[in-house]
Amino acid sequence: MSDMPQEFPRRLGINIGKKNPVPDKTLVRMADIGLVRSEDIGRENGSCGSANARFTAEQKRKMKEAPGNPASHRIVFIRRSVQIVTFLLFVLFFFLTTATSQMWGGVPKNLFMTLDFLNTLKNGIASHHIAIYALGPGIFILLLTLWGGRIFCGWICPLGTAIDIGDKLLFRKGRLFYTKKRSDAKRFRNWKYIYLLVGLGAIVFGVDILTFGDPISLITRTFTFCFYAPIAYIWNGILNVGEGVGIGHAIYNLGGNMDAWRMQNLTYWNGIPVLLMFMAVIGLSGYQERFWCRNLCPYGGLLAVVSRVSWLRHYIQMDGCIHCKKCELQSRMGCYDNLEKNAKQEEMHSISECIQCFRCETICPTDVIQIQARVPAGIKEALGMAAKNTGPRPEPQTQIDLGRRRVIGALGAGMLWGSAMKGSASEYQGSMRRYHHNNKSMRPPGALAESEFLSACTRCAECMKVCPTNALQPAFLETGMQGIWTPILVPSIGPCAEKCTSCGDVCPTGAIRPFTWQDKRYKIKMGLANVNRSTCVAWNGGRDCIVCAEVCPYSAVIFKDTFDDTLAKDETQPISANGNKGRVKRVPTVDEKLCTGCGICEYHCPVLPDHSIVVYTFQEDRAYIEPKEHPLDGFWRNGWDTRKDIGKDKFYDPTKKEFQMHIDLEGPQGAASPQGTYNPNPTQ
Repeated sequence: MSDMPQEFPRRLGINIGKKNPVPDKTLVRMADIGLVRSEDIGRENGSCGSANARFTAEQKRKMKEAPGNPASHRIVFIRRSVQIVTFLLFVLFFFLTTATSQMWGGVPKNLFMTLDFLNTLKNGIASHHIAIYALGPGIFILLLTLWGGRIFCGWICPLGTAIDIGDKLLFRKGRLFYTKKRSDAKRFRNWKYIYLLVGLGAIVFGVDILTFGDPISLITRTFTFCFYAPIAYIWNGILNVGEGVGIGHAIYNLGGNMDAWRMQNLTYWNGIPVLLMFMAVIGLSGYQERFWCRNLCPYGGLLAVVSRVSWLRHYIQMDGCIHCKKCELQSRMGCYDNLEKNAKQEEMHSISECIQCFRCETICPTDVIQIQARVPAGIKEALGMAAKNTGPRPEPQTQIDLGRRRVIGALGAGMLWGSAMKGSASEYQGSMRRYHHNNKSMRPPGALAESEFLSACTRCAECMKVCPTNALQPAFLETGMQGIWTPILVPSIGPCAEKCTSCGDVCPTGAIRPFTWQDKRYKIKMGLANVNRSTCVAWNGGRDCIVCAEVCPYSAVIFKDTFDDTLAKDETQPISANGNKGRVKRVPTVDEKLCTGCGICEYHCPVLPDHSIVVYTFQEDRAYIEPKEHPLDGFWRNGWDTRKDIGKDKFYDPTKKEFQMHIDLEGPQGAASPQGTYNPNPTQ
C-alpha cells in the first residue's frame, strides 16, 4: 500500500524503534493486514504516523476481515465440534439409558452425571456415603480444571451448550428476541459464589439446595420430565405411520423388528415447574450472554475457584494493543477489564470467569492476545497477587471480592435454612413416624436411610427414566420441602418389577445404591401391603377375587378361610331364612415375611378409585450388603452384572430356605389353596 501513512495512528500509541520496541509477531501481523509496511519493520528510529492520523476505510475493512490468527480460528472450530459431539453424546446416552441398557460397550451411560464432582463432594459430605465409581470422572474434571480452567463449562457441559444453542437461535442479530446491546454488567458475578456458600452452609444440616441449580442435574431432570414424553409420542407415531404403509413388514422380512425401536411411554408429575426453570435459564441470556454460567451456576462457581491456579492462561502484548476493547466488550463471560487507552488500573483477565472459548483471540485485530499453557511462577502469581517480573506472566486476575461479612453471612444463611428445614414438622420424623401426613412415601429399592437419602439425591431423575413401569415419580410436598423432586414409588401407576435393578445401577451419587434382584427379594423391604377389609370384595362381600394373590411374584399374598355369619349360606335365599345365616369365605392376607412392598398387588387390584390392597412404608428395611465398586467404574464397568452378583447365592441361601418353608406351610397361592376349599356346611 504505497499511499499508506508512514506512522501508526495515534490509537496505536507505539513507536518502531529502540525506545519502544514492538514484538516482532505483532509487527508481522500488522503488516499482513496493512497497518504497517513490511519495509518499516526493523527500523531503529522513526515512527509510523502522526498524532492526528486515523484508520482509513480500507484499513478498517482489512482489520474486520482478518481478525485473530488462523490457529485460533481452528481452535474455535475444534471447540464447537467438541461441544456438538458431547451434547449429541449426552442426548444419545439419555435416550438409550433404559431398564435393560445402562452400559454402552462397558461405558456407563450416566457418565455425564459422574463428571459433576460437585455432586460427589456435597452429597458425600451430607450423606456420609461416597459414590465410589463417581470418584474417577470427578477427579478427571478436577485435573482438567487445574490445567485449563473452566474448560468443562465451555467445551463439555450440556447445559452450557444448550444455552449457546438458545442464544444462537433466539438472541443473535436477526433473531426473534435480538436486542441491540445486551448488558455487560459484572455486578452479578459474585452471586454464584454466594449461592455456593449458602448451599455449603445448608449441607452442614444435611440439606442440599445446590442440587436445584446444578447444571447436569438440571438439564437431565428437564429432559426427563419435559422432553422425553413428547419426543417418545412423536417417534412412536412415526413408527405407527411406517407400520401403516408397510415399512414394518419389509423390515421384518429383512430380519428386523420395528417394535424393538419403540420408546417407552413415560409421564411424570410436576413437569411444568421444571420446564419454567429451564426456560428461565435460557431466557436470561437475552439480558446477558450466558447469564446463568456467569452469575448463578454453583458448579461454575466451584470450578472458578479451582481455575484460579490453572496453567492455561491469557497473555496480552500491550505494546501492540490498539485499545479497540473488542475483547472486553465481546467476551462471552466478560473476562477482560481496563483495556481502554486511558485506563487508570492495570489490564486484567479473570481466568476464574473464562471458559476458554478462544473468542477473544479470534476477534483481536492485531493478534496481541495469546493463550498458552505455562506453569505459573507460584500460587500468589496465579491469584494475581505477585509483583510484576521481567519474564512472561499471565494477565492479573480480578479478585473475588465477597468480603468477610458476605462469606460469613452466606454460610450463616445456609445453616439457618438447613436448621429450619430439619426442624419443620412437615419433614422426616424418624424411622417410626416417617412422614406423618403421608405414610405411602416409599423410596426405590436400594435407597439410603431417609435422612441420608435426602442429602445424597441430586434430583437428576435418572432413576425415574429407567424405571420400566413408570412407578418412580418426583415428589412434590409428599416428603416435605426437603424432598421436592426426589423419587417415590407410586404403585397405583406401576409396580416395582421383580428382577429390575436399573435405578441402583444408574444413580450417580449413591443415593440409590447398586443392588441385586436377590437383595430386593430376600432383604430389602420398601414397605408392607395392607388389605382394607371394608372395601375388599372378598372380605366385605364374600365374592371370589384372587387377583392380588395371582400377580404376587413373592407368594406373599395368601388366601385363608374364615367364617362370616353376616353372609347368607345360600345366596339364592334371604339371610333371614331359617338356617341360612353364615358361611365360609376366602379372604386375602399378607405374609409380612415374604412381602417386599413392590406394589404389584395394589397396581392390579380391581377396586377403584381407591385400591383395597395398599402398600405403606410400615416395616421398611433399607439395609443390605452393597456390591463392591471401583473408582474407575465411572468410566468403564467391565462385567458389572456378574461382579455385583458375586457371593449373593451363598449369602442368601439360608434366607431362601426360610422363605420356602413359609411358602410350603401356607400352601400354593390363589384358587388352588387347600385352605380355600369351599364347605357349604361347616361345623361350628
